[in-house]
Amino acid sequence: MHEDVRRDFIVVLGPARSGTSLLRDLIGCHPAATAIPFDVNHVWRLGNERHPDDALSPDLATPQVRLRIRRRLLALARRSAGAAHWPEVRLVAEKTVGNALRPHFVDAVLGGPRYVRIVRDPRQTIASTVASWKASPSLRHLVRKLRFFGPGEVGYAGWYVANALAGMIRHRRGVKVWGARYPGIDSDIERLDLESVCARQWLAAIDSMDAFFATLPPERGLSVRYEDIVADPASLERVWAFAGLPDDGLSRRLHAEIVSAAPLHSASLPGGMADGLMAAVYARMAAFGYD
Repeated sequence: MHEDVRRDFIVVLGPARSGTSLLRDLIGCHPAATAIPFDVNHVWRLGNERHPDDALSPDLATPQVRLRIRRRLLALARRSAGAAHWPEVRLVAEKTVGNALRPHFVDAVLGGPRYVRIVRDPRQTIASTVASWKASPSLRHLVRKLRFFGPGEVGYAGWYVANALAGMIRHRRGVKVWGARYPGIDSDIERLDLESVCARQWLAAIDSMDAFFATLPPERGLSVRYEDIVADPASLERVWAFAGLPDDGLSRRLHAEIVSAAPLHSASLPGGMADGLMAAVYARMAAFGYD
C-alpha cells in the first residue's frame, strides 16, 4: 500500500468502563488495521483547550482544528503500527471516552468515519466508574503514555499531575475529574455525591450517542453489547465485517487469545445515587435489554 493512500477511521463510542478499550484493541489486531492505544482527549481538544467540558460542538471544528487533530491522530496511529506495518494499514481504530459527548464534532473532524457504539450493563459500568474515580493515579500508566506520545505532550503530563493532586487534597480521592467531562460536571462534583456524578456521566454519554445514532446512516453505525463481545467470537466477526475487514477465521483465534473467559459478575447500582438518576438509569437499562 502506498503512503498516499487514504486511511479511514473507525471510532469506538461508549461510556467509560463499557469495554471501549477492549473493542478498540480487537479491531486494531486485524492485519489491515491499527489502533491508537490510549485515550487522546488532549488531541481532540487541540484548538479548544479552554472549553469548559468535552461536549465540543461541530462549529468548533474549524479547518485548522480539523487539520491539526487529523495529523496528530495519524502520527500516533503510525507510531502504534510501526514503520514496517504502516504501509499495510487502511483502517485506524480510535477510542477516547470523551468522544461520546461530541460525536458531531468528531464527525466534522474525520469527515464521516464509521462508528461502533458499545454499551454494557450500567450496574457494572457505574460501579466500575466509581472505583476508577477513587483509585490512586498510576505513575506507571502515565510513563507508558508519555513514552508513546513523545516530548510534545508535556502539557498533558502537567494536567495529569494537577488533576491527581486536586483529587487527593480537595476531594480525598484518586483524582479531581475522571472520565468524560459532561457540561456541568465541575459544579456537580462540588454539590453531588460521587455515585450521582458517575451516573450523570453515563447518562450524558448514552443520551449523546443515542441522539447521534438517530441521524446516522445505518451503513456508518453499528451497536454492540460488551457482554456479547466477551461471550461470542461471532460478535467480533460482525464488527470486522461492518468495518470492511476480511476475516478468514482470524477473529475467532484472536478472541480466544485476547478476550478474558472470566464470568460476568452481577452488580447493583450504587446506593447513594439520587432517586431520579436511579430511575433514569433503570429506564435506559430496560431499553438496552438488561433486566
